[in-house]
Amino acid sequence: MPELPEVEVAARNLRRWAIGRRVRTVQADARARRILRPAAPRALAALAGARFEDVRRRGKNLLVTLTKGRGGHIGIWSHLGMTGKWLRRRTRDAPPRFARVRIDLDDGVTLHYADMRLFGRFRLVPDARFESLADIAALGPDPLNDGIDVDRLKDRLARTRLPIKVAILDQTLLPGVGNIQASEGLFRAGIDPRRAAKSLSRAELARLARGLLDSIRYTLKTFKQSGADGAGSDIEYVEERRIANPSLVYGRAGEPCPRHKRDTIVRIVQAQRATFFCRKCQR
Repeated sequence: MPELPEVEVAARNLRRWAIGRRVRTVQADARARRILRPAAPRALAALAGARFEDVRRRGKNLLVTLTKGRGGHIGIWSHLGMTGKWLRRRTRDAPPRFARVRIDLDDGVTLHYADMRLFGRFRLVPDARFESLADIAALGPDPLNDGIDVDRLKDRLARTRLPIKVAILDQTLLPGVGNIQASEGLFRAGIDPRRAAKSLSRAELARLARGLLDSIRYTLKTFKQSGADGAGSDIEYVEERRIANPSLVYGRAGEPCPRHKRDTIVRIVQAQRATFFCRKCQR
């Protein structure tokens, strides 16, 4: 499932592929209506002739700005959902599996938005006014772009009885942090994911902030090494099982703890999501 690092790779690649390029044609397949909601596929015709100007990421959201006409703007709000990806092909090539939206550019390159499970979003935003979208306006500061303010984190968590793992999945608190990065960050910080969020001290939250950022940067490094960040290969997600799992604890139930090897990683369910941790070093 794409989280902050995966969406950051998508943003970097879209900048490489598209900035300065003009849209020739846009097409959507029959099932794309679900990700385009509430607009109909024919609304995508508005992108024809527009030029890519900017690609930003906030949390798990891609905010793409194009120019059209005399200073006019049109935006694309892209959320990758559970299985969404942006992929590049030559225009003459066959589309990738599960391609839903096809954007042909003026340099012979085609951008495909592929989404097997169709939980993503692809919405046109008039005048690229992304802050008018409630989902975007509600987001907190981005961990990678803005850093993590430990005092703000402590103030927000002081009012919740939720387990810390569940609490940090709140996108108004730490946008982009998802199930994988939460488990990985807590392991790096040595914090039990079941602890009440309000019970953590400032020093522990500072460790957590470092653990989350270290995990995000480590994950980005693995994408760089694989070629996914740099467009040498298509990005692959851990759940697809076609790549080696780069995580320290996520998806490793029953394996030895990578820190001390004296106990195994366990899996529990919190808020209907899997959590992975070590009972010895996350007390």
